Amino acid sequence: ELYGGVGTIGLNVADLVTTLTSSDENPFNKDCFEKSATEAGLMSRVGYESKNATDMVLGKSNRAFQQANIILLVDPPRKGLEEPVLNSLCSSSINAKLLVYVSCGFEAFKRDCGAVLDSGTWSLDQAEGHLLFPGSDAIETLAFFVAKK
Repeated sequence: ELYGGVGTIGLNVADLVTTLTSSDENPFNKDCFEKSATEAGLMSRVGYESKNATDMVLGKSNRAFQQANIILLVDPPRKGLEEPVLNSLCSSSINAKLLVYVSCGFEAFKRDCGAVLDSGTWSLDQAEGHLLFPGSDAIETLAFFVAKK
């Protein structure tokens, strides 16, 4: 999980995967993530890296993106994916079978979605909008991309 924050999304889907590695550049998020994972009894299957998304994708010490059966969950800020992350997704240097993109910035999502689809590496399986904050005009976009490999 890239841009994982305190693990709100990742920890809620942890029971669907064998292992989960979540990351975010805010160093204060790790403690909250680990406390929540401990209370949920998940610490044996989850881990947290206090790194930004670019370092997670390009870092030589991180092997999570070279695994055979990876689901990549991204929840970037309103500005969208960092350029190196987007480039990695588009060049298929990330060995993922499924990309789950949660977006709070529709303009950035449109840009990233276009680049991902134009790369020929992914196909859009499903996209939907969710009103996560009733009373506001903030709509989150949830999209599922499937690798063409």
